[in-house]
Amino acid sequence: MTLRQLELFVAVAETRSFSRGAEIVSLTQSTVSQHIAAMEEKVDTRLFDRTSKGIFLTAGGEVFLAHARRILAEYRALYIGMETFHGLESATLVLGASNIPANYLIPKILPLLQSEYPGIRLDMRSGDSREMTDLLVAGQIEMAIVGGQMDPERVNYRSLMEDHLVLIVGQDSPLRERNTIPLAELGALPLIVRESGSGTFQTLENQLYAAGFPAESLTIVARLGSNEAIRQAVAAGCGCAFVSDLSIARELERGDLFKLEIEGLSIVRQLWFATLKDRTLSPAVEALSLLLRKRYSLASA
Repeated sequence: MTLRQLELFVAVAETRSFSRGAEIVSLTQSTVSQHIAAMEEKVDTRLFDRTSKGIFLTAGGEVFLAHARRILAEYRALYIGMETFHGLESATLVLGASNIPANYLIPKILPLLQSEYPGIRLDMRSGDSREMTDLLVAGQIEMAIVGGQMDPERVNYRSLMEDHLVLIVGQDSPLRERNTIPLAELGALPLIVRESGSGTFQTLENQLYAAGFPAESLTIVARLGSNEAIRQAVAAGCGCAFVSDLSIARELERGDLFKLEIEGLSIVRQLWFATLKDRTLSPAVEALSLLLRKRYSLASA
């Protein structure tokens, strides 16, 4: 069984499609099917169930997938470790970023990176903080910038910069004229929040709890998977929300959204530069780390 076969197995498992998996690994669908059949014969286990609704991993396939991912992660780690002996004339940095850093931090970093390290090409994955942490632990990305510490046992987190969460309402909300509301009124407001794996929601929960206001007291009317969706919903008049102050400059300027202060409550979170513990960093990650230390407040390793 080869590494190439493991790669195509993972591609098929993650896309749940022989055709899409074949596209990812640049093989024909028939060739991929032959390789999967050979692997099933090798381990004497059916790895996929083929149904009219698509393909699904069997219980044996789930076990196979977990081991395949670990083997491929270690294989990639080998090359990352060896890259420390080479320069940065040509390097690809595979990183992850949760939604706020992906949309409002990384784009600002790109010109600086291209200016100081023109040989580095970024390949970015994005999602919530939990998803990015899972990719990091699985070895699918080299580092991540996230809004929450989801796995401190296996991941090293270095503080990068502060991000303020602010309460926003739409232009039709009667609250826009008040500017400030007491904390006691927060529980009665129809609130739109991010999913539980989001660093934004984790910060909101923790700091409300510290202020003596448990998250269970909130009236949550919807959970949405992106800050963009939340901003659009609030602007359309569907309640209020806590969002990153970094994400609403244009909406505030246009008058689509308005910020409200909450008496006695200021929600500040850290954005974190995350890498795996006991893992040798590639020169590209070290270069980005140095650049971020110059531009922001990234803590030293």
